[in-house]
Amino acid sequence: MSCKTHKLGAKAYGCTNSQCSHEKRVCNTCKSKLCTSCGQKATERWITVINSILPDCKYRHITFTMPKEFWIIFQYNRALLNHLFSLSANTLISLAKKRGLTVGIFAALHTYGRQINFNCHIHLSIAEFGLNQQGKLKTFTFKFGLLMKQWRYGVINLLRTHYPILILPPELETEGTSLQSWNTFLNRNYNSHWNVDIAQNTSHKSHTAKYLGSYVKKPPIAAARLADYTGGDVTFTYLDHRSKRYKDLTLNQTEMMLRILSHVPEKHFKMIRYFGFLSNRLRGHLLPLIYKQLGQEIVAAKTFSFAAMMKAFLKVDPFKCILCGARMVFTKFIAGLKVGQLVSAIENIVLQRPI
Repeated sequence: MSCKTHKLGAKAYGCTNSQCSHEKRVCNTCKSKLCTSCGQKATERWITVINSILPDCKYRHITFTMPKEFWIIFQYNRALLNHLFSLSANTLISLAKKRGLTVGIFAALHTYGRQINFNCHIHLSIAEFGLNQQGKLKTFTFKFGLLMKQWRYGVINLLRTHYPILILPPELETEGTSLQSWNTFLNRNYNSHWNVDIAQNTSHKSHTAKYLGSYVKKPPIAAARLADYTGGDVTFTYLDHRSKRYKDLTLNQTEMMLRILSHVPEKHFKMIRYFGFLSNRLRGHLLPLIYKQLGQEIVAAKTFSFAAMMKAFLKVDPFKCILCGARMVFTKFIAGLKVGQLVSAIENIVLQRPI
């Protein structure tokens, strides 16, 4: 609520022309994952960085989902979300190792559905080729059916081995009364169909980066989807994937906030992980080999600053004086409110009543 306001402080810029007295103030941003504006900026920065890393080739996009009965288990035991990255990536890495290939994979965790409910699944992209032991590129193909079996076994085994330390929700109180009943619950879901969606190859890396960027950096709901706020109830629209029609959902403000906050990751939790020749451990010496064989050059990541974004999207130079056209330079920093004052100011806004 305080993003881009003086409550968070601001930077002042003055004109370098001694005959011009123009001053410009740029308010600080909140840099929150829940902010639509900051999320868009973080998305564009991530796309710029990832495009400087990925080799320009075709990528296969795969979505690993699980039965909805398991969503609430991972919501109550968020430490288990760490394992989902390796479980999904290992379905492909194990197949590649049998053929003596090192593949390139990056995966992103997505925790929300269209109704802002907790729906954890993994979006994964893999390069169309792998690097063999002789340092040559070789096309990597795999059978789609094997991925579902390995992914299903990995998740079930994870929940089975962690049963003694699991925090079970009230909805699964009966299933968690004993190890036997827990195994019965897991076996029932193991025999069901798990959807592992495999999309068509993307033509180049930019398509893949833009697709995943829309999931990992933006907030769980766009401001445009908020339809109404009356009497403490929030109404928003969502697309029903079954009927393919837009519907309205109304929640009280407490439930709305709880749903949104459930998608904020813990501090230092990495929502994106890299494997194979894209991992931090291997990319330093393997990526140059791949770029050379593809006839491509390594491009350094450009800094995507506020000024660069303004020039790219609005075709406006924010550091150009609107009065005389001279250069604007930083002159001073204006401090914002302290945390206690900031919370108090927001509380006053919340307590206001419409006239």
